[in-house]
Amino acid sequence: MKTFITTKTSILFFLMSIIQACSYYHGPPSDHFDGSRFFIKGSGHSFFHEIKWLWEMETIEWPEWINDPPQPPPIEQVKKGELRITFVNHATVLIQMDGINILTDPIWSKRAGPLSWLGAKRIRAPGVKMEDLPKIDIILITHDHYDHLDFPSLKKLVKKHQPTIITGLGVKNRLKSLMADNLVELDWWQKHSYSEGIKITFVPSHHNSGRGLFDSNKTLWGGFVIKGSAGDVLFMGDTAFGEFVEQIKKKFSNFKLAVLPIGSYEKRWFMKNQHINPDEAVRIHKILNISQSMGIHYATFEEHPEQTIDAHEIDLKIALKKYKVPESEFWILKFGEGRDVLSPTR
Repeated sequence: MKTFITTKTSILFFLMSIIQACSYYHGPPSDHFDGSRFFIKGSGHSFFHEIKWLWEMETIEWPEWINDPPQPPPIEQVKKGELRITFVNHATVLIQMDGINILTDPIWSKRAGPLSWLGAKRIRAPGVKMEDLPKIDIILITHDHYDHLDFPSLKKLVKKHQPTIITGLGVKNRLKSLMADNLVELDWWQKHSYSEGIKITFVPSHHNSGRGLFDSNKTLWGGFVIKGSAGDVLFMGDTAFGEFVEQIKKKFSNFKLAVLPIGSYEKRWFMKNQHINPDEAVRIHKILNISQSMGIHYATFEEHPEQTIDAHEIDLKIALKKYKVPESEFWILKFGEGRDVLSPTR
């Protein structure tokens, strides 16, 4: 058995022994909550499927480490009506709009896992040093998987910035140890008004949650729509393709920017119910009539090495050509790179 498979299987069995010490969400049943666990049609795989995927995996060698060229640190803020995006790494981006700084799914740890020595290892440094971040007003957490909810990073950010943290139902209980004053959890389609100009809606995605095998789908996953004077911004941390895309289209029609995952999508028989591929990301771009999209969730952690490290770039170019979308409409930014989505007036 390959070393990678052995390591992954060991991690799975280790996680089987962990029962998260948190009070799970309690509430009335709904069309996506059965009173105990959240659900969405067609999501999730059994433990057998997980083992089958690991057994069939054909690993492709990734670089041990990548040194990216340094980028200028992010600017402090943008003015009203302006919109700027900076790619940090994985699903961590800095969204700056209307004078507000929003950080998504922050992770600066060396591994995405339960312990500092256990989990998918990093192959490149974050594109922005944590100490170079501007004042962070809001942190958005899409779900509680280790590569999207990283406690060491959150603890440092909360201590320095005291941001408002917005996430899905049940995740708030996991964050109690942070001693954060402003924790907001939302159900799908619920809104939070951060200020007169910034309103944030938690929207459905096709994914799952859990940090061990005993707590699967005990917390709610999703994406975010951020409304501001510059227009709407869609951020999806992890998702498969699903009916939610048309549901979002019915409620929002002014997307200036979408941040969409485009990595970790093989093998398709296993990943098609968890992660979109570049082809599906471009389909979402077209369905929602998005002005500008950018890709995330690639080439940061060695978590799915059955793809070449640049597979997402190759497949995105193929998809853009297939759907007749200009490459300028769907960015892949360098780690640490920032770009104005709407030209600044200053």
